[in-house]
Amino acid sequence: MATRPSSVLTFSDRPMRRFAAVSLALALALTGCGRGSAEDAESGKTGAGSVDDAFGSVDIAGAERVVALSVSDADAALAAGVVPVAMTEAPVEPVMPWAQETIAELGGDDPELFKWSTEDTIPFEDIAAWEPDLILATGTIIGEDTHEQLSEIAPTLATAEEGHPDSWRSQAERVSTVLDAEDVGEEAIETAQTAIDDAAKEHPDLDGRSFLVALFHSPDQVGVLSDRNAATVQFFSELGLELDPVADDMTAGKVPESLSLEKLDVLQSDILVGYFPDPKLRKKYDGVPTFSSLPTVEGGHFYQPTDEEWRGLRSVSALALPEIVGPIAEKLDKAAVGS
Repeated sequence: MATRPSSVLTFSDRPMRRFAAVSLALALALTGCGRGSAEDAESGKTGAGSVDDAFGSVDIAGAERVVALSVSDADAALAAGVVPVAMTEAPVEPVMPWAQETIAELGGDDPELFKWSTEDTIPFEDIAAWEPDLILATGTIIGEDTHEQLSEIAPTLATAEEGHPDSWRSQAERVSTVLDAEDVGEEAIETAQTAIDDAAKEHPDLDGRSFLVALFHSPDQVGVLSDRNAATVQFFSELGLELDPVADDMTAGKVPESLSLEKLDVLQSDILVGYFPDPKLRKKYDGVPTFSSLPTVEGGHFYQPTDEEWRGLRSVSALALPEIVGPIAEKLDKAAVGS
């Protein structure tokens, strides 16, 4: 895998746990992911499951060469015991720590990495050259035309609902089913859910608090996550937090989702999660009165994720959750209590 070292950003307190499903996943990976019937074995099939998506269904005999179109798709494959032959490069680190750790545990070859930003930049020729027998697009949004192009290369599993990425649970279930690794996927789901439940119990101050998630991506515009179906929103909700009602006003078009500096006063939630892709922007916003005077900022109810935490939040997966939920819940708790 042509990649740069992934040692720039790490959770200093990230527990180095082995995933509960790894040994079973490794056994499946070494046997070609198959647990089919004797009839399947005689016909050369591995009995992989049929899974519906927004554009039809995927029904394959088995998949050993998987291409993942999103970071969470790669995580879902890894959680099911399959190392992709190629996967989308993560924006923060080429391969996130939990994925790199699992690749090593499964003993697979390092995947090829690729980037794409819009459907027009998907590297179709490269994907075809990797000769996949399955393409995963459950954690990203693609249109029907793109799905058709990808399906000409290999069976392509898209999201269950057009226009909406799968939740982390739905993704893990659907991907593990199509890979004929339901037992492994279920163990990964149980491990992730336990981590969430434990974090919620350990941080009761989060229960019922309102939150908003903002991306401070430029000196004069702030984007706000308003989609209740977004993986980040669902993750916070499972910890007991509640999306602030202004997000619904944004979805309805009553309030813009991209805020100018003069409109930052609408960010009145109990906890404000704000990410700055450029550290210099935080210093700039500290000098903006409409930001610095926000009750969340003045009262210490502002949580600024690290680059790695932000990537984990934006690509929530069953594989990532056991690693990210504890440190993030702890920081959210501090924001709930305030300074």
